[in-house]
Amino acid sequence: MKSYYLAALSCITILVIAWYAWPFPRFEVSTVSDRTKMQGYNRDEFGGWQPNGACTTREAIIKNQASEAFSDCRPQSGMIYDPYAGEMISATSPIEVDHIFPLSAAFDMGAADWDRNTRIRFANDPLNLVATSRKLNQEKSDSLPSEWLPPANRCDYSRRLAEIARKYKLSLSRADVRAMRRQCRFDF
Repeated sequence: MKSYYLAALSCITILVIAWYAWPFPRFEVSTVSDRTKMQGYNRDEFGGWQPNGACTTREAIIKNQASEAFSDCRPQSGMIYDPYAGEMISATSPIEVDHIFPLSAAFDMGAADWDRNTRIRFANDPLNLVATSRKLNQEKSDSLPSEWLPPANRCDYSRRLAEIARKYKLSLSRADVRAMRRQCRFDF
């Protein structure tokens, strides 16, 4: 009996130590203390949806997330995987394409210094785009992780946001990075 007790106590001790010693993931992004709202943001400076083959970038993103192929650029039926919700949604339901790193947040965190072509490229980069329900997109608005996280796939969302920030040399607030790290602590 004593050996079981000692084994259980040893396991618990190891788990407690591991919890506090386990490293948080490093996102290796530039950080600032807080997001400062920059004057002069104009959505039009990021352009509209650019052509992507026969479709626009927006339509191509929706098409890529669809469970079945559709011939033109707009789904008439079927399902689309919504990574924010972690579930399939009807392709005919209100679907929006979200900028994972919101345009106004990007403007505040470095895009204010970009030329128009870089802004358009950023706004149409598939890495920064995801089809999701209108409800979740509206809920997110221009929030970053310290203010909003998706109900599902939070670590994937955090990693992708960090990848976008690195690619475009955008900063994130320390609070955002802390929120992102908490989502991926035990993700291997």
